[in-house]
This record gives sequence, structure tokens and C-alpha cells, in this order.
Amino acid sequence: MKTTIKENSFCYKSVFLFLFFSLFPSAPGALSREAPFVSRKLHWAVTEKKFELAMERLRVGKKARRRIPVILSHGFLVNSRFLNLDSDHSLAEYLAQEGFDVWNLSLRGTGRSLNPLRGGPKSWTLDDMIGEDLSTVIRYVRKESGSSKVSWVGYEMGGLLMYGYLEKKGRSGLASFVTIGAPAIFNRPEQEPMKRLLKLEENPTLRKIFLYLDGPFLGRLLLPLLPKLEKHFYNPENIDKEIKVKFLETALAPINPGVLDHLLQMIRVGEFVSAKGDFNYRKKLAKVRVPVLLIGGEKDYLAPPKALRTTHRALGSKDRTLRIFGSRSKDPIKYGHFDLILGKKAREEVFPVIGKWLKRRDKR
Repeated sequence: MKTTIKENSFCYKSVFLFLFFSLFPSAPGALSREAPFVSRKLHWAVTEKKFELAMERLRVGKKARRRIPVILSHGFLVNSRFLNLDSDHSLAEYLAQEGFDVWNLSLRGTGRSLNPLRGGPKSWTLDDMIGEDLSTVIRYVRKESGSSKVSWVGYEMGGLLMYGYLEKKGRSGLASFVTIGAPAIFNRPEQEPMKRLLKLEENPTLRKIFLYLDGPFLGRLLLPLLPKLEKHFYNPENIDKEIKVKFLETALAPINPGVLDHLLQMIRVGEFVSAKGDFNYRKKLAKVRVPVLLIGGEKDYLAPPKALRTTHRALGSKDRTLRIFGSRSKDPIKYGHFDLILGKKAREEVFPVIGKWLKRRDKR
């Protein structure tokens, strides 16, 4: 008889607990796992020519769990907000929550890195950033973090800059390297529409108007109105409307005249070369010996899979991986260019691949 009472008592308690937690799932705060708090602090690395380069440092706690800090670098026509748009669309915040010490860089001429301290150049090229800025940034992060090496995650132009840095400077200070939508060639059929920009070379007046109106104004004006243009930058089906609006309002950046001319030079030649055309970065990719992960989208017309496969084969690193999102994804929606960061499921599909790859190299 006593056993029956105990069994009934246990049964009643079990039913009560089940009903309690079903009706009040958030009552005990300890049971609901909240995302760890990410602290943010602004830093400036100053080049020899007194150019300030802003970086936002993101991490959980005073000391990151991972040994190697990660520097994020954005691409053409966008600023560092692109990689840290909001909590659901932030590669920077995701990596910080995964235990990394993250440094989100604003390349010169964008965001808070707008002007040199006193005087200085008003126009520059990717060669200038490769030769001056990357060394300064890497040296600063190594000193502040106390780490002998860093990892670099470069979206588009940020990836091209690191290709050039490794070819010119060697692997000093770099542990690993992730590129996102960063091809070293621009001559594939899917990239053909990019050649329309060459009209700016042929018409100086049109070029002045383009630079005067700047990228943010043109982006907000043209992308929503021209579906054929829009698809070259992202797959409209893979970005929520409110995220697209936020991106167009906050993450676009003007393009520097020298950077524009360098981009036109690369489009005309069909591959990643120096601004003067006297150095071919694409042909020197064999000098890149650090571990590299290349990320791409199946419907990316600016960095099509064939261009990324050619770049992948040319790299000299034995540890190199290419991942194209779309063809192997469980979701039928294909990834374009910007949606590798801002896509509906980028946080669930793309970011974990980057995080896991960096963690493996962090343990070595």
C-alpha cells in the first residue's frame, strides 16, 4: 500500500512539473539559454602616413576562449556595418560568441576611417592598402591581443587585399585566411555585366557624376528599381525586405577615385592586377601558403563558382578548401553575393562553416 502511495505521489509531481514548465517555459531564467553578452570597443591603428584605420573589437568576457584573434575586412561599396548589421546578420558577433577575439575593420575611406590625421592622400589604390594598411592593422591587433598570429576573414575586396599582402609580405603574422566572394579573375561569362562600368573610363564626365553621386546614393536609388541590376549583387529571394532596407541605409559606402580606377583596370584586364598593371596578383597566388577557406555562392554573378574554382586551384597552400553554398544546401534558395552574409539562413548555414574551420586552425 505504501508503495502505491509513493508511486501516485511521484506521478502527480511529474504531471505538475510538466504542466508548470509547459505553461511557464521562461519562468526559471537559468533554463532558457541566452546569447552571451558581446562587448564592443573602438580602436584606431595609425599608418606611417598618419592614416587612421578604425576597428571595432568584439568579444565575450575580458579574455577570448580562442588563441588567435580574427580580423574582418569588408568589400567594395560597403562599410564595416555590412559584417555587423544586426544580431541576426552579424558575422562579427557570431564569431565573438563562438569565443573569438574579433576585430571588425573599416578600410580607409569608409566608416570611421575617412581621412588621414593631417593632410595626406585623397586618392589611393588597393596597392596602397596592401603595402601600408594591412601591416599596420595586423601589427596593432597582435600587440593589443598578445597573440603572435592573427586570422583574416576578407569579404570580396578584403579577400583580394590579403591575397596581395601574402604575395608581397609573406605569411608573417598570419595563421589562417578566409575569403568570401573574392575571385582573382574577372573574365567569366557571368561577370560580363561588370564590363559596363568601363564606360566610366571612356567618359570622364560620366565618371565624375558617378563619384559625385557616390555609391550609397546610387545603391539606394537603383537597386530597388532595377531587378536585373539587383540580382548581380544578391539573390532577392534570399534576403528579407527589412534587412535589404537596413543594408541600403546603413552599410553602403562611397568608393574612392583611385580604388574605382583600380577596379576598372582589373575588369578591363580580366584579373587581379596592380593599379598600374605592372604586377599580376592572380599569377602569384602560388605564393599564398597559409591555410585558406574560400566561400562562394552558386548564384553569385560577381564571384561565380568557376572563378573561385580557378582561384582555389592557383593557391599554393596545401591546406585549402572551397565551399560553394547553394548546390549542397538543404535550402533550395541559392546564395548570391551579398546574401552570403545577409541571407535568410546565412547565420545557420554559412557562419558555422567559417567558425568551425577557424576553430580547427586555432587548435593547431
